[in-house]
Amino acid sequence: MSKILIFDKGGRNQRISLIKKNKAPKDFFQSIDFLRSRNFSIDHLCSSIKYKRNLLVFVFRPFEEIFSKFSKIGIRPLSVFQFKEKINNADYVVSLTDGFSLSLGFYYSFLNKKSKIKLAGGFHKLSEFLDKLPFLLKKFYYPIFKIILKRLNYLIFYGEADRLNSVKYFELDEGKTFTIKFGVDTDFWIPNKKNNFESNYIFSIGQDPSRDFSTLLKVKTKRKIHIHTNLLHSLNSKRLKVTNGTYQKYKNCYSDIKIRKLYQESFLIIVPLKNVFQPSGYSVTLQAMSCGKPVILTKTKGLWAPNAFVNLKNCILVNPHNHEEIENAISFLENNKKIYERICLNARKTAEKYFSLDIANKSTLKIFKNFK
Repeated sequence: MSKILIFDKGGRNQRISLIKKNKAPKDFFQSIDFLRSRNFSIDHLCSSIKYKRNLLVFVFRPFEEIFSKFSKIGIRPLSVFQFKEKINNADYVVSLTDGFSLSLGFYYSFLNKKSKIKLAGGFHKLSEFLDKLPFLLKKFYYPIFKIILKRLNYLIFYGEADRLNSVKYFELDEGKTFTIKFGVDTDFWIPNKKNNFESNYIFSIGQDPSRDFSTLLKVKTKRKIHIHTNLLHSLNSKRLKVTNGTYQKYKNCYSDIKIRKLYQESFLIIVPLKNVFQPSGYSVTLQAMSCGKPVILTKTKGLWAPNAFVNLKNCILVNPHNHEEIENAISFLENNKKIYERICLNARKTAEKYFSLDIANKSTLKIFKNFK
């Protein structure tokens, strides 16, 4: 049996006890418990722990920080080095975060070329990783990325558009690329028994820089818009409420129970996105749909499941950077209660049929069968 070491960004342990009390969903456990139930030998670690204090870190960390801050690309080989003993005891190392995936590829391409360990890197926005760089830096990093990605034995994506664009842009071997189908805990994200057609607020949530809150702020509606994000300053006015906080600091912010209630009792959910290949917004969209809520979703070039989302049937799709389309969608639903209720019903059915944890588990299992 192959020994598999999986790294993610952490923040899962605090949910474990809450899940047992039905106070948190199983969305973010990346199918790890399911894989263990299928006899995979898995050790699960957080890649973002603090660096251990030693001479190597003392000497080289300032250089690592300078490069990361200047380029905004989180290649941190020291983060890999501090797990060296654990990694050496594994047959496969799987990273589920962009930064650590790149760091693994860098470390074993340039600092430990002789190692034959198998590496799998997960990416949420690989095809656009270099877009934010100036031209000269892009010319510098592009060949480095190609070397890093070539060293990875498997590349895992969360959106098909991002996968295909990455294959083309970085000239990847398509045979070693895979796409995970994201799923949500439909037993936790459930509708309430109320009819929320008369709700006085609209809800939007997200921390990803690909959220297009600047467009949402232009939207005019008689209902108050509540945005929960760290991308904007908090405020509370007659037409707009902005609250801050992340799950890692949920004791000072919103628990999953609170977020579920905000979904359930809102008139609808808006997921405004920049037009990126990144499959941004999938967790919020699917959680809200599972709660039986109409979602106004930006139809981006990275829409992760284009065949599953049908405009005016289970959601409303709008073009990028268009606040007028969002206003029209809100007004349309306000004046068409039957269509509103139909979308609520179909949203829940769509989440159950196409985006359950069972679907996600089977998708992940198909990838991990390569690691046995």
